[in-house]
Amino acid sequence: MDGKYREDQSANKAHLEQRLGKVIRDFDDDFDKVLASKASEIQFSFKHLNIDNELPFYLFSNDGELIYWSAIDMIPDFNNFSTAKSYQLLENNRGIYFTKLRKIVHNHKDYWLLHVYPFYDKVEIGNEYLKSGFNPEIFGNDRFLLSGNPKENYQNLYFEDHYLFSVFFRVGYDVQGRSINLTLLVFFFSLLGLVLLIGGGFVHTLWSKGQKFLATIYTFLILFFVRLIMLAFHFPNDFFQTGIFDSSLYASSIFNPSLGDLLLNVICYIVVLSMVIAILSRRRVALAFIKFRNNYPYWLSLTAAYILSTTLMFLVFYLYLNIVENSQWNLNIEAIPNFDYLKIVSLFIIFLGGAAYLLFTIIGINMVLFKNEDNYFYPLKVLVVFVSPFLIFLLFYNFVLFIAFLAHIILLVAIISFKLYQSLFKLDFNTFLTFFFACLIGAVVTGAAAYQDLRYDEVRAKIKFANNVMLDRDVMGEFLLEDIIARVVEDAFIKSRLSDPLLSKDPIERKIKKIYLAGYFDQYRQDVSIFSPSGRLVLGSNNSLSLSEYKNRYMNSDYATQVHNLYFIKSTDTNTGNRFVAFVKIQRDNDFLGTIVIELNQQRIESGKAFPKLLMDNKYVTNYIERDFDFAIFEEHELSYSSGIFSYQGLTVENFLKNENVFSTGILFNGYHHLAVSYNDKIIVVSSRKYPNNYILADIAFLFVVYLIFTLLSIAVFILLSGLNQLRFNYATKLQLYLNFAFFFPMLIISVIAVGFLSHSYTEDLHRQYFQKAGIISDNLGRDLGGEQFNNLNKDDINTELYTLATATDADINLYLPDGKLLATNQPAIFDKKILTNYLHPVAYASIIESKENRFLQIEQVGDLQFKTVYLALKNGENQELQAIIAIPFFESEEELNLMITEVFSNILIIFVLIFLFFLVISYFVSKNLTHPFKLLTQKLKDTDLENNEYMVWPGKDEIGLLVNEYNNMLYKLETSKKVLASNEKESAWREMAKQVAHEIKNPLTPMKLTLQHLLRLQAADKLDNGKALVNPINSIIHQVDTLSDIASSFSTFAKMPLPKNQELEFRKVVLKAVSIFNYRDDVEIEFTDQTGEGTSTKIMGDPKLYGRVISNLIINGIQAVEEGKKPKILVNLYFDGQEHIKLSIKDNGKGISDELKEKVFLPNFSTKSEGSGLGLAIAKRGVETAGGKIWFETSSDTGTTFYLLFPLIP
Repeated sequence: MDGKYREDQSANKAHLEQRLGKVIRDFDDDFDKVLASKASEIQFSFKHLNIDNELPFYLFSNDGELIYWSAIDMIPDFNNFSTAKSYQLLENNRGIYFTKLRKIVHNHKDYWLLHVYPFYDKVEIGNEYLKSGFNPEIFGNDRFLLSGNPKENYQNLYFEDHYLFSVFFRVGYDVQGRSINLTLLVFFFSLLGLVLLIGGGFVHTLWSKGQKFLATIYTFLILFFVRLIMLAFHFPNDFFQTGIFDSSLYASSIFNPSLGDLLLNVICYIVVLSMVIAILSRRRVALAFIKFRNNYPYWLSLTAAYILSTTLMFLVFYLYLNIVENSQWNLNIEAIPNFDYLKIVSLFIIFLGGAAYLLFTIIGINMVLFKNEDNYFYPLKVLVVFVSPFLIFLLFYNFVLFIAFLAHIILLVAIISFKLYQSLFKLDFNTFLTFFFACLIGAVVTGAAAYQDLRYDEVRAKIKFANNVMLDRDVMGEFLLEDIIARVVEDAFIKSRLSDPLLSKDPIERKIKKIYLAGYFDQYRQDVSIFSPSGRLVLGSNNSLSLSEYKNRYMNSDYATQVHNLYFIKSTDTNTGNRFVAFVKIQRDNDFLGTIVIELNQQRIESGKAFPKLLMDNKYVTNYIERDFDFAIFEEHELSYSSGIFSYQGLTVENFLKNENVFSTGILFNGYHHLAVSYNDKIIVVSSRKYPNNYILADIAFLFVVYLIFTLLSIAVFILLSGLNQLRFNYATKLQLYLNFAFFFPMLIISVIAVGFLSHSYTEDLHRQYFQKAGIISDNLGRDLGGEQFNNLNKDDINTELYTLATATDADINLYLPDGKLLATNQPAIFDKKILTNYLHPVAYASIIESKENRFLQIEQVGDLQFKTVYLALKNGENQELQAIIAIPFFESEEELNLMITEVFSNILIIFVLIFLFFLVISYFVSKNLTHPFKLLTQKLKDTDLENNEYMVWPGKDEIGLLVNEYNNMLYKLETSKKVLASNEKESAWREMAKQVAHEIKNPLTPMKLTLQHLLRLQAADKLDNGKALVNPINSIIHQVDTLSDIASSFSTFAKMPLPKNQELEFRKVVLKAVSIFNYRDDVEIEFTDQTGEGTSTKIMGDPKLYGRVISNLIINGIQAVEEGKKPKILVNLYFDGQEHIKLSIKDNGKGISDELKEKVFLPNFSTKSEGSGLGLAIAKRGVETAGGKIWFETSSDTGTTFYLLFPLIP
């Protein structure tokens, strides 16, 4: 155990030394930049020391005077570190820092350069911008102790043999970037890889063998148990410290403890669903489903498909709500300025859910409508009956969901009416249109969900606001008074006035009211009473209570707040308002100077007041309302109080409150969204401007563009995985894609450039507003404080003037002296709580003080809050001497710019999507119009044969006209060639016929000649009288004559054979008719199998008589191929080959065809039968291939020969 502990200590030490090495190298890089900047300077200046530094650094003179500072969130004290040590720990009231001290010489003077790196932040306020605690870039957690000197049981850290500091790693410490045992991590990855490798191979084997359903079941089980194990062991959440697996950013359930887990779950679902889709898209499954479907009423199958699709739509809708409600971000148009990878992952998850919704909807409807496409009115009628109750219910219950459901109905109608399922599994322009249309529907559905989430947030905020108004706390008042009381207690001026009984106490009252209570407490009547240590009233009105009366009346536990000696009295009368009473005890050292009672009586209720969120502590954040709301309080349906812009005077309360939705989801009225909250016998109506309509459209447009990008990326990935050589686009698809991309990319580039220009313009305009506001403040300060009077004013006078001006302009104002030190501010809490130091920003110092600029705008950052500050020079009007630097921070600057960017982006996005959809439709019709001549020409070329060709007429002399002219010229040449070819064919045919006839006639003539010669010899020998001798020769001659007669009949029949026809026919009927001829023969066993399924279409193009003769001839050939003594067995099988072809196989049990005869089977004049003409298979092959089919055979000496006929189906 001790060995393991020492091993861990050594590993932790090595890891920390490695991290510190990088920090020290950053120190050295900054030091080199400082040396380079001072080379040509006589003395140090901020202008040249404002380098692009990695870490903060400070420059001190040899006697400890601060010469330069690169950061203003912490200023080290020269007396807090030792000049004898290079590396050391520095601890002050702001935190603990690791430092490196160097001595540098410049112009024969010694200086000290101190580099600092934060180890631990001590921030009095904790919020989303300011976080206290250890530095997570160095330490894994807070289970450690630090020491600047070596200690027993501490680990001494070194860098290149230089001692740094010592650290004690307590039990439970983890190094940065690792929170679990590395061995366990390797084990998890190895086990996971092994399971996926073995399981994947097993599933692939099952899938390859055709056991697709079983493979899908095993895939589901493997992924389910893998994810279950990962969740049980918190993998990978505890392994990787990334935002995507951070439960504080997103967590919805034990199955989705982080966004990364949700992504993994959705990917697993998509894998399984993809396999299900692959199974359902097979024609065999569709045919099997037809048999199942025919057992039930047609409307029931349609309703089941609609229910499945509608369920998936609602799942996508609530998937969006689940993500935004359980995460720390939104996914609407307002999220664009702060877009990050977590939002991209969230949208990708929603996209995957939407893709599953689309695919299952299309496949489900395809399976129900398969082979029933002709009558699409009936499915639409069933759809109307199905959706009508939902539409009526949602119209009154949830209008937002009604819009989403309406979009879903449009998708279903489009799928049925335009047969979108026919374009799903073939990549052409119709496929792109289907996907684009689905992206639009998905954007409408999720856009409605985004609006629903916005309404939910607004309702929650308004209920929270109403409770804050009506209930027993003023959270913001408590928060501010806690800080005010602390500052009053430490105020030296107040202590000085109270300690001297001869001095007037009126200035204390004025300072408290004008400086400490200005701003938020303007809505309160302010009474300040001062009591001596004995409790005697020193300052106050004649009606003021005594100190004991104050305590007896208000020091009650029922009125106590979270702040010590602060009490809040909730008014029971709307017209009187609430009340704060604070007892502030003033002490100097151990002397009690007196008690100040601050009584605040609320005169009006304000919805909110501008206040830096930087100062809002986490314990008040939950009850703090950022948004400003208008509101009114009604008692017995009479308006008793109102606040804000909206006028409640003309409101008919009875009619307004009759709508039940006003108490639940709120209602829209006069451009405002109103929510009513009941509180005892009062009703408070909280109002805010409704969400802009252009933002609603922008949300849909934004989601549409995102889905469109994901769709195009998915198609690109599919093409890359399938191979670019598999990509085949027809001319119309290419033309339409070129037209759309020719618009899409320029429009996208223009939009991006426009957003950039407008954002820059808005930024410049915002900066002008800042400078204008700062100029007004500067003019007022110059008039009231500037000139010679500046040097005669004390700090309290300056503070009073600053507070008055800050309140009037609703701004924060800081005033710095020419040496860079803070003189006065209206937000002292920022400096008192050590959020910022009392030093001017170094860049502003260089610009205003050294470069003599009059004004300067600087982007600054405190913690995670980025804001802009305008600096102005306050100069003496007579000699232009710099008297002070005015700093006006705009803490809301980033939010204001984000609002402007959102406004610009929303408008451009709407225009972009509308124009894109418009051009998408236009390009469709333009391409149709442009490709129409090609389709017409294609059809003409298809119909072109040696008979009845028609010339085309094209009115224009464009490229199409040239093509038509060439086509007509081709027809003319074809007609001429036809005549020549006909003549040549006739001549060739007659030659061939003559040759064939000669050959066929010659065969029987030779034995006839020999027989006659034999008869002549018998005559010469006088043997003709013998009848028996004449029988055989005469029979032989008669047989040969019969053969000649058969040959003549065959050629006569061939001459009368009609030309093949090309017409639509049911191939199943042709096969059945041909096979039925042989069913009555006892000497032959015919077995026919029909695998196409009853009721399915087997329509092809061809000549039914020709195909009948071909099939009969193949069956006869099969019968004749069987050896004597063996009963012929012919197997005829009809089945579909894929989704576009039908195949017929005819198998015999004969002796097969030898290898040397395989190439001659389809040649004319070739036959294996002595009495055959050799024309049957040749005519069959020519007839089949002319109709676009194929004929071939497979043979074996053991099993016989199988002939195959393959024909394309008519869609």
